[in-house]
Amino acid sequence: MSAVQCPVEDRLALEDLTTAYCGAVDAIGDVAGVTRLFTPDAVYDLSSLGLGRIEGIAAIGAFFESAFAGMAHNAHYTSNLAVTAFAGESASITTYVHAYSLGTDGSMLDIKAKYRIDCARTGDGWKIARLGMDMLIPPA
Repeated sequence: MSAVQCPVEDRLALEDLTTAYCGAVDAIGDVAGVTRLFTPDAVYDLSSLGLGRIEGIAAIGAFFESAFAGMAHNAHYTSNLAVTAFAGESASITTYVHAYSLGTDGSMLDIKAKYRIDCARTGDGWKIARLGMDMLIPPA
């Protein structure tokens, strides 16, 4: 993959956005904390997990409301963040993620994936316009 020119302050802000997303999901329960990171028309694409595409901030919030109800603990670990496209007002990044989720029923979900995140610059900073993932190893 060739390097994409991106101002360092934008790259750091994109990395911070990714970290904020992981932290908000791992905190479990703060739907507003998660959804504030997305654009109003965002797409949360969970097709690789068999959950389809969730479109729009209201639907993403409803998804997390339901998901949090079944989560006891959650942990994300990310690495290898790369800016794959940058056009001033939009950017795309990838980052490898290892995520664990322990359900309230004792079930464990172990995900090893590459997040593909399209971002948009807004008046409130960078936001997630689309988040999808490619499984690197099938989820356990």
